[in-house]
Amino acid sequence: MKIKIYFFGKKNEILDWEKEYLRRIGFRCKCELIPLAQAGITEGVKAKKIEADNFLNKISDQDFLIAFDENGIEKDSMDFSKWIKETLENRGEVIFIMGGAHGLHRSILDRVNLKLRFGKMVWTRNLFRLMALEQIYRALEIAGGSNFHKE
Repeated sequence: MKIKIYFFGKKNEILDWEKEYLRRIGFRCKCELIPLAQAGITEGVKAKKIEADNFLNKISDQDFLIAFDENGIEKDSMDFSKWIKETLENRGEVIFIMGGAHGLHRSILDRVNLKLRFGKMVWTRNLFRLMALEQIYRALEIAGGSNFHKE
């Protein structure tokens, strides 16, 4: 089982806490945090298109893709755990994509299998990466039967 999490940014942005969550997740399944080059331009539509083309060239049509998107569905930790466990068992690999400063281009949003959101608020990419890793870790711990998650 494998999880890939793509984000627009640089490898040196990955914080020690994120590395710690990757280590912890690694006890349940392989997990990678993969930086993608940012477009480097300020015009949002063009930047999103450049970033989308870069990302979509890295995945196949058969990959199961989840976008973190403000218009996605919300899941609580228990539902997310059940969903990710079933998806990993059925697919073997799950790919997440986080938008850049301007969000995700329509071509990515049209390609995804699921849009997922963490509420209506907007988060910085560094904070959001950490939150996503924590929720993936929590979900895998719940699915694995540990007592990490308290109800």
